Amino acid sequence: MSSAPLRKSMTFWERFSEPQSVISFLFLYCALQFLVRAVITPDFTLDESQQLLFSQSLQWSYRPGEAPLISWLGWASFAATGGSRTAFLLFKYVVMALGLLAYFGAARLVIRDTLYAALATFVLPATISMGYLPVVDKPQIVLLATMVAAYMWADARVLTRGTWLDHLILGVASGFGILSGYIFLVAPVGLGIGAVLTPYLRARLKPLPLLLAALVAIAIVAPYAMQTGGTGMAHSSTGSIRAIGILALAMVTFVLPAALAFPLLYWRACIPMGGAQVDTEDRAWLRIYGIALIAGALIVLVMAFFADAESFVKGGPYAALLLLPIYFFLRVKIAGTTGRANKIFIAFVGVFALAVIGTRVAIYETHADNCRNCREYWPMPTYADGLRQAGFQQGTILGASNDLAGNLRYRFPQSRVVTPFDPPSVFGPNPGGQCLVVWDGEGDTPKAALGYLSNVLHAKVTAASMRGDITAKLLTSKKRFATVSYILLPPGSCH
Repeated sequence: MSSAPLRKSMTFWERFSEPQSVISFLFLYCALQFLVRAVITPDFTLDESQQLLFSQSLQWSYRPGEAPLISWLGWASFAATGGSRTAFLLFKYVVMALGLLAYFGAARLVIRDTLYAALATFVLPATISMGYLPVVDKPQIVLLATMVAAYMWADARVLTRGTWLDHLILGVASGFGILSGYIFLVAPVGLGIGAVLTPYLRARLKPLPLLLAALVAIAIVAPYAMQTGGTGMAHSSTGSIRAIGILALAMVTFVLPAALAFPLLYWRACIPMGGAQVDTEDRAWLRIYGIALIAGALIVLVMAFFADAESFVKGGPYAALLLLPIYFFLRVKIAGTTGRANKIFIAFVGVFALAVIGTRVAIYETHADNCRNCREYWPMPTYADGLRQAGFQQGTILGASNDLAGNLRYRFPQSRVVTPFDPPSVFGPNPGGQCLVVWDGEGDTPKAALGYLSNVLHAKVTAASMRGDITAKLLTSKKRFATVSYILLPPGSCH
């Protein structure tokens, strides 16, 4: 009777050479982020509030210049769960986990070494862009980064395997990537330029399967484009040198603070390789990713001058520079390194990730008494109860700001909640009932809200309208109070 030899148990550090262990760590990281977000505040952030507002209806387009996929998914998660807060918050972290898995998959195909692929993936949680901002907010950015990572994975499959299924996946990733953010197109364009200028990989391109991928992408985007008439993709022209400067700074800080560790731990990979002997496959991937990085950065910088600066500042670094960690750790693999450097880098990533989460919790627990923008601490349950006690039950709520309106939408799911920044049709049909105007603070009604009430909702404040305010202590605060003011109009006032 024979028996298989017992497998030597791996150390903590050796586990990062096993795909299953890396995937487990990525899931654990996203689960920890979700747990922190779920317990840290019952209120919704600014971007979450916007998605809550748009989740009131399913439409082809919501705002010109903004891709609709994030709003469609927000509507689906909210509608499918009957307005579950947990499900709505969980959605972002599921998308984040899928994005990290796709990135790890792309890194394994390009670098062809699990450890270095893991290290490239771990760069993302150790950056401000992917490790800090998603803890604060940014579901739109998480979705965009995920779709770029999915495209990178699909592109690597096409260039390494090239089956019809791989091209089908490439088309699906392209179509939904465009719907996640128009700046997404920078990644396919950059990688396309890199592939064309890299003869070794260009020879693997197959015209007919690529045509299939293009047709699949067009089929996904075409219904949206036809319904919106192309207006959803319009951008305003800014021509701002200042916008380019802001974007350039955002791109420089995209990989910080992880990039600070690179020259210290991996100095060999930071110097020119010169005539070093490099595997043909490695050299080809270095070339395609290097060209794509340069092309993507230039495209984003040039487009920021002619198109809407805000959207490019938000999404440009993700579309242009997400290839950088894989490119760098491919150089690390070629140049060589020590196990000690890898251990230090992994420890650095873990310390940064835990520090971000700990800082986020500490700030929330201690900042209420000193906050300037206190949306995280609004006593929304008290506000909602006060509005009901004032006589409001159901109807149209005009919130003076997106963050207040989004939180009211969650507290009054049977009502239509609108803001002064979008037409009423964006928020769904008029449910009838009462009309309520709500704003933060004890001052006069904001002019934008009054103008929207009169000119868009065709309602007027009269002697029959009831004005009041609700004051309550901020969440986690021992001494600070906040107030919302309201005007309650008779039923049928808002149209």
